[in-house]
Amino acid sequence: MIVAARQFNSAAEMRAAAVAVHARCFNPKPLRLIASLPVVEVPATPTVTPVRRREVGPAWMHEPTFFDAHIEQHRSRLVEIAMNPARVHLKDRCRELGASYQAIIGGGRRKKNIEVRHLLMWEVHERFGLSFPAIGRLFGGRDHTTCLYAIRKIEAQRGEA
Repeated sequence: MIVAARQFNSAAEMRAAAVAVHARCFNPKPLRLIASLPVVEVPATPTVTPVRRREVGPAWMHEPTFFDAHIEQHRSRLVEIAMNPARVHLKDRCRELGASYQAIIGGGRRKKNIEVRHLLMWEVHERFGLSFPAIGRLFGGRDHTTCLYAIRKIEAQRGEA
């Protein structure tokens, strides 16, 4: 960009030049590319003509409708139960107890999560007869001694009650 130096004779002349530059930069005039074209005014309220589509047949043929969503969900649950019934039991019990499945299998050490985790370890051991290492893997890769401690703790509490 080439900038030419200008000399001013007075402060008023300098201010007038600055105002002109400011107006040129911040208030540009709209460009008319072709002077011969007329300016068309847009009406204030556009008229809208509704287009009515005529659809042949029932609406479910034209829109994605999932009639069998509950059946698909049930089938996927059956597949999950067949693959790992202990994990499905664990998720269901977490929902019933109001605990997050991720918090139970995660590494957190909050007391409320630990109590639920120990109870669920005992339930899985009693119901499915899994080994301690298998229960540890089900609960996020924990050591088998952690499972052994949890199960003994719950059994001691049940014996006292």
